[in-house]
Amino acid sequence: MAKNFGSLIKEKAAKHKDKTLFIFKDQQVSYEAYHEKSSLMATGLASLGLKKGDRVAVHFSNCLEIVESYFAVGKAGAISIPLNPMFTPREIKYVVNNSEAKFLITSEGFLPTLQSVRQEMPTLEKVIVQGTRDYPDTVPYRKLYEGVTKKVEGLDVDPDSVAMILYTSGTTGSPKGAMLTHDGLIENAEIMVNTLGFQPSDRSLCVLPLFHLFATAFDLLQMMCAGASTAIIERFDAEIACQVIEKHKASVLIAVPTIFIYLINHPGRKKYDLTSLRIGDTGGGPVPVDLKLAFEKEVGMFLAESYGLTEASPVVCVERPGQERRIGSCGLTLPGMETRVVDQQDRDVPPGEVGELIISGPNVMKGYWKMPEETAKTLRGGWLHTGDLVRKDQDGYVYVVDRVKDMIICGGFNIYPKEIELVLYSHPSVLEAAVIGVKDDVKGEMPKAVIVLKPGEKLTEKEMNEYCRKNLAAYKVPRVIEFADSLPKTITGKIRKVEMKEK
Repeated sequence: MAKNFGSLIKEKAAKHKDKTLFIFKDQQVSYEAYHEKSSLMATGLASLGLKKGDRVAVHFSNCLEIVESYFAVGKAGAISIPLNPMFTPREIKYVVNNSEAKFLITSEGFLPTLQSVRQEMPTLEKVIVQGTRDYPDTVPYRKLYEGVTKKVEGLDVDPDSVAMILYTSGTTGSPKGAMLTHDGLIENAEIMVNTLGFQPSDRSLCVLPLFHLFATAFDLLQMMCAGASTAIIERFDAEIACQVIEKHKASVLIAVPTIFIYLINHPGRKKYDLTSLRIGDTGGGPVPVDLKLAFEKEVGMFLAESYGLTEASPVVCVERPGQERRIGSCGLTLPGMETRVVDQQDRDVPPGEVGELIISGPNVMKGYWKMPEETAKTLRGGWLHTGDLVRKDQDGYVYVVDRVKDMIICGGFNIYPKEIELVLYSHPSVLEAAVIGVKDDVKGEMPKAVIVLKPGEKLTEKEMNEYCRKNLAAYKVPRVIEFADSLPKTITGKIRKVEMKEK
């Protein structure tokens, strides 16, 4: 049956009642308490004038208030607009104005940033602030639930209505707001629970920021669908992550490859008992084969590689525990979805050939908010065009090659940075690596590698060049190799290649 946020948590609260749903610092919140509070908050929002279909910007670092707000807004029939806590005033203004947000819920720490542009956001009627005191021209967060008697459970909200608008990073132009539905998000979560085998006994460690769909999908929706629990930390720190895994016996860990790389290489990791971890999921960047093997050997967990994108709510393909693993593959397409690999004319390419991945299924977004041309281009022919280059073998296993926009054309050869990066990661001295295309007067572009070495390791450009030549065709070998102390990253841990190219 189709579901909305209200029906999902009502069903889970009736089944699990006092069982812990969230842990944050010294607080524990049960399924029933979360259902109760989000229903009271939905009533509070409605009493302030929020109507179905209105947009509400949600601006927090990881905390209980961010997950409370998502479900309160959803139960009210309104739409959540997650804001990156690292946004500048300009970026906040763009998303709020583009989405025509009516309310904004935030914490007192972010209030000065917001107030600097508040007068430039004409649709914003109410600012709701979680803090230690009350602020002028704002509504205290506690007023959403204190003294409220009626409870809005949101059972009448259309499951096919938009629950969240997630804005893309804007690396190819102005950020676009992907409109995701209640049922699309929940169905994707339920399928992932069945596919990866999450259990009510599981406890996830949330290290990713909850403004991002990767965390919202896995650590909120999937754990809720499984009847499991989530321990939330404010931001990733390898030492803190190890402490929380040991303390709360976390069994599930979802993160981008960078976080897993830092965790497995953390000098203090072996002081902690991490054997409670049984399954993890990673994606959103090159996944070194040795990384998955290291977690299986040293920690004893199955680390699945998956592929997804915001516009698909988000997971499309994933490796299955207990099934055959194929090196370099992110697994098979999820049940209920269909994927194709096509050329520039949207014609299917033969198995094993590289083409663009396109997707069909109930989890696909409705479109981009207020961008009909971009929507028509991306959803043409009834298929979501991902912009990602992949191969699919004859058995349906998908191998992500690279982003179309990241492909380097050097002297007529197509070079995929991800292939080079995986070779660089296979060197025992390399901690992180990224490959970008830089302009070349003769060949158009050439590959440049930027490498971060593991602590205490030494490596010369000549040695790395020789290593690459042993593992790559000559035209793929980086023409420039640069060593750095760190790579620029987003708050989710993804490497900022656009920033690297600009520099």
